[in-house]
Amino acid sequence: MKLIHVGGILCPLFLAGAIASTAKAQSAPGPLAAPNVQLKVQRTSGNCPQTVGLWWLALPYEGGAEHTVVADTTAFADSTDLVKSNNKLFVEFVSPLRSNYASCVGQTQGQEYPFYNVQFKNKKAYFRVDLRKINAPGQLITYKSVVASRPYVRWAIAD
Repeated sequence: MKLIHVGGILCPLFLAGAIASTAKAQSAPGPLAAPNVQLKVQRTSGNCPQTVGLWWLALPYEGGAEHTVVADTTAFADSTDLVKSNNKLFVEFVSPLRSNYASCVGQTQGQEYPFYNVQFKNKKAYFRVDLRKINAPGQLITYKSVVASRPYVRWAIAD
């Protein structure tokens, strides 16, 4: 990077501009990566999506881990609502299905991830995180919300 001197004084505006443009170029976000978990949909009737994608991130710490999961419901629905719940081990979201999937009746069948489930019925998709299906003490849902029209859940498990 060249520095410009004006009468022996460094031009601070140029320097600030150069730093800002360099920072922007290095931290520009890339495209959103595809979900890293795919739950297969077992169709009973109607037109259903083949899979439901999840972004699932685990941050381990000594004696446990914090998990963040976001369901890609925008692949088949335009909005999502959090169903009221005070339960710290179970949370449910509901998403009205788009017209092309409104006839779908089915659910995800994931033995590998039994605590994540999506059920399709009555023109809606129900995404559930059910930590009661984990056979270990010390699990807890720490945060639940709708972010960018998608279910967002943070949960932890510890010894």
